[in-house]
Amino acid sequence: METFSFSTGLTGLLPQHELAALRQAVVSQPPKAIRLRPIAARGAAEQLSLPFSTEPVPWYPAGHFCLDTHQPGRFLHHAVGDYFIQDAGSMLALRLLNPRPTEWIADVCAAPGGKAAAVLEIVGPGGGFLLANEPIHSRLPPLEYNLARVGFPRCLMTARDPEQLERCWAERFDAVLVDAPCTGQALVGRGRQSAFAFSPDRVAHAAARQRRILDAAATLVQSGGRLVYSTCTFAPAENEQVVAGFLQEHTDWQVEPVVGLESWLSPLEPGGYRLYPHRDRCAGAYAILLRRDGSGRDSDRPHIDPPAATLEPLTIGDAMVGSTRSGVRTRRERRWEEWPLDIAQRVNDAAAQGCEIAYQPGKHWMPAHALALRRDPDWVPATRLDLDDESAARYLQGLALPAGPLGWCVATWRGHPLGWLRGNRDRCNNGLPASARLGFAALIAGRQ
Repeated sequence: METFSFSTGLTGLLPQHELAALRQAVVSQPPKAIRLRPIAARGAAEQLSLPFSTEPVPWYPAGHFCLDTHQPGRFLHHAVGDYFIQDAGSMLALRLLNPRPTEWIADVCAAPGGKAAAVLEIVGPGGGFLLANEPIHSRLPPLEYNLARVGFPRCLMTARDPEQLERCWAERFDAVLVDAPCTGQALVGRGRQSAFAFSPDRVAHAAARQRRILDAAATLVQSGGRLVYSTCTFAPAENEQVVAGFLQEHTDWQVEPVVGLESWLSPLEPGGYRLYPHRDRCAGAYAILLRRDGSGRDSDRPHIDPPAATLEPLTIGDAMVGSTRSGVRTRRERRWEEWPLDIAQRVNDAAAQGCEIAYQPGKHWMPAHALALRRDPDWVPATRLDLDDESAARYLQGLALPAGPLGWCVATWRGHPLGWLRGNRDRCNNGLPASARLGFAALIAGRQ
């Protein structure tokens, strides 16, 4: 890494003697960390017992550093979504956002979905709502997959430039997250960026884009609502200076401090919080919480009567796969999707994509993987088959299982959904998408 490009713009952030330590840490791999699924989103009575040792991430209560494994994705607990693998630095923005169960929240740059999934884990079972927007269409599949893993359909996905969201979503949200695309200086050690991330030209280009996104995202926040701006870069031009320019032109917004994060305060105006790889055992991050003036408008949302309590059979193709309390269903070419009824009655955005319930790969319709993973009470599979550790590992490899229930059934492990099986007299065929399959040798139920 060229010295001039590394040090440019970092003056005043750290004491001079720390720059060498930062330089070395930037090109190193940070420790692995996980984010635990909240109790309300687990759908199981037993307390979660992790198969490896951890210690807490200081700035985020649900975050944990992995102590005795370098591969937390090797365990069946990960396959069923008991935890998500996430850099500890990216959890800083979640601490500032602090979603509440009944809130409407938008993530305007959501892919690949780590933060969006964390929000949905809270608002999904609580009656809230998540809008997950990703402008780059090629990044939508991993976003959709990660949201499906959470198991709650109280979300919609859009693929718009943030400036195009205002038309349908102006002042709709209690909180908005802007995890802005940046030079990614904190990602150099993971091989996802090069030393040119420290180039002044790249920093300037990224900062201009970030300011445009921040201005657009602010239009989505209701009076009294909040906005979290975050990046995975160190350059002040992409962080404090972007926010300073925004505040200068938007006088109805203020910086809001977060109690308990004083140790990570930025030394630069207008503040916010910074994490560094050489200090904090993560890739690094910047985040700041902004509050819009006003008292909020939750009471202005119209009252929507809850759906009828009766579960109705859901038939896909010629098979009854389960029962649902029907939302609003829409067909888009070779897929059917569903919006929660109360969301559909409040929102008018024909381009927004709901939870997939069926797809048509050829002549016949198939139940969607996202439907199998649902954990909300408005969906009950016709049949479940709980697998032991060995069978669950075989299933996640994509292998067929011995004969069991006939027709479509949801494979589970310790009560948590894994995906579809389709049984006949001879065996249960595996319905797991290829993108979700894992190597048999990599799956472990207990300790390494």
